[in-house]
Amino acid sequence: MKMKSPPTAGPKGSRTRNYAKGLVTGYAATLATILVGLWLIPFTLRFLDREEFAVFTLASDLLMWLGLLDLGITAGLNVQAAQLSGRPDRERLNRLASTAFFTQNLIVLVVLVVGVAMAVGFPHFFPIRQDLQRTTSVFVAMLVAASAIGFSTKTFSALLVANQQIHVDNLLRLALLAIRTFLTVVLLKKGWGLYSLAAANLAATLITSMMAVWRTYRLLPGLQIRWVLSSWDVLKSLGSLGIWFSLGGLAGIVITSLDRVVAAKLISVETVTTLSLTGRVYALFAGLLDQITNTARPMLGQMLGQQKIAEAHRVYRHLFRLSTGFAVIAAFSLWAGNEPFVIRWVGAQNFGGSMLSVALALNLIVNSWVLPNRAVLSSALVARPQTLSRIVEAVINLGLSVLLGHYIGLIGIILGTAIAGILTSTWYLPLLTARLFGRSGFKFMREDALPILAVGACILPVAWLMQLAGKHIGGFLGAGVASGLTGLAGFGLVWWIALDRRFRDSVKAAVIAAAHRYWGSNSRLWSRSEIT
Repeated sequence: MKMKSPPTAGPKGSRTRNYAKGLVTGYAATLATILVGLWLIPFTLRFLDREEFAVFTLASDLLMWLGLLDLGITAGLNVQAAQLSGRPDRERLNRLASTAFFTQNLIVLVVLVVGVAMAVGFPHFFPIRQDLQRTTSVFVAMLVAASAIGFSTKTFSALLVANQQIHVDNLLRLALLAIRTFLTVVLLKKGWGLYSLAAANLAATLITSMMAVWRTYRLLPGLQIRWVLSSWDVLKSLGSLGIWFSLGGLAGIVITSLDRVVAAKLISVETVTTLSLTGRVYALFAGLLDQITNTARPMLGQMLGQQKIAEAHRVYRHLFRLSTGFAVIAAFSLWAGNEPFVIRWVGAQNFGGSMLSVALALNLIVNSWVLPNRAVLSSALVARPQTLSRIVEAVINLGLSVLLGHYIGLIGIILGTAIAGILTSTWYLPLLTARLFGRSGFKFMREDALPILAVGACILPVAWLMQLAGKHIGGFLGAGVASGLTGLAGFGLVWWIALDRRFRDSVKAAVIAAAHRYWGSNSRLWSRSEIT
């Protein structure tokens, strides 16, 4: 039985359609996550106190460390399978998938052992109050079980993503969100407390993991995952590449989530709630920005695998302008409306102050700046140098966060993250990207940065005025006015300053063509209805 070629093996149009479907469904899933999160958090706070909510936040952060036990195998499979999908090879794919699957399921045993140790030690590492310690241990153990289930089926999700079926993965995210939200609400109302969040996550992970397995076999009917197909040579190939992705993931966790751990240790556990809720909208919108570059990774991998360097460079350039331009818009818009929003949403006691919001906005821009670089470098299998840069950034980040946090509190912890990124990744990763495309490093970075910096300089006074107006109006209305008008001005600035004329013309042409297809179809339907 011959294995069908995956959809991504098709022409450029097929890649573009799959990218568009992945982007649209990714935004749908992320927007749904944002809306559900904004509603569910104040609902959850009706049933949990500030320390219980902080336990949930810290446990979720620490569980990300379990993903490092993957040793980068999933990332290696994702990249190699994406390049392979441009020139389908049934035997090679089966060996890759089998090796990754059985290796990961052996690692699941280690995940469970380490996870149980984390569950036992968690309430003693953090200053959790006595009556909450046993509940905390059981809660973390339940989250570990859900993590192990998801870990055991990572191979199937990686194959979906590698074959540009990201839209399927996104639909599974929507299903996971719906199931988890429904169960969380029901169990919270029944008085399960913290256990509600863990039980809902466990059930939803089990169901969506089974759906991912079923969908992968539908997509790749010739796929065979057997122990005899596993190969030590393939594992070494995955591991030699994947270990760098794994180390990069370790550094990424230190950079993105250790600020809450530092806050809990330096200040108090309840401070984590303040930091998390003040920065919630920034974290949620960071997921929207991630979609732009993450969805393009399989497409970039195919182009680079087929040695289409010039085409990959054009795609990178558009990704950078869109991703960083939208990051600047999001950062300034969210800062303008964050204070009235958080105060109306979860109460003034959970807002950490305007300067903390400024630091979070800066962090969003710095972290988003290098996303296009990471996407193209990872797709080109350039893992080691960017990982070493990430490790240096993580070390500087940790040191600065502890030092500044000791003297100026939460604001210092967040500023430490931004400063570390500016000193390392924001200039080094663009330099690596320039080398990949055979360009002069300084000129390459200047062409990327100047339009985005110009947008930021122009939008700053607008955001400042809107922030004052939003505080004066207050509530959700003030937040909406401040963020909405700032965002509107930002989109206009990005369109005219950051995007080149050729790209604007192609967007206009695509919109006009879509409108013609829509109205043409509707007019034919209207004509038929009139005849009837």
